[in-house]
Amino acid sequence: MSPNADAPESRVYRVPTGVALRGVGIGTVGLGVCVVGVAVLGAAEPSRAVLVGVGLVLGLLAVLALTLLVVGVLRLVGLGARVELDDEGFLNATGPGAGVRRASWRDVRRVQADGPVVSVDLSAGRRSVIRTGVLDVETRELAREMRARLVRGDPARPPA
Repeated sequence: MSPNADAPESRVYRVPTGVALRGVGIGTVGLGVCVVGVAVLGAAEPSRAVLVGVGLVLGLLAVLALTLLVVGVLRLVGLGARVELDDEGFLNATGPGAGVRRASWRDVRRVQADGPVVSVDLSAGRRSVIRTGVLDVETRELAREMRARLVRGDPARPPA
């Protein structure tokens, strides 16, 4: 894979910015609710049982909110789900169960759009499944671009 994802011969499809920002926003609001809850809890001076119970709930909510915030930030900086296409091959980082993660174009036998996924059949019976629902690209558009790269890489190969 090319180390420079911004080079003209490479293309990277990522999680839409709006989805990443939504995670950052929900995480931030959740942490804010936890801070307000702790402040109210401290000012109210409740019984020990109420303090422990509400404290546990606020703690769990804080962990969930922090997780959403961190995942949102990671997606904003480009470390979330993505598909990278370059002149050598592709990288499928759309999550577990996607099959082959990295392959060269010479190993690709067929590319087809199957509903919300692009299915890439590889040599030796291997397969890579790219879930486009998490990416900022339509299924047919990604399949079309992958087929174009196949033809560009091997002029003798007909479009898959």
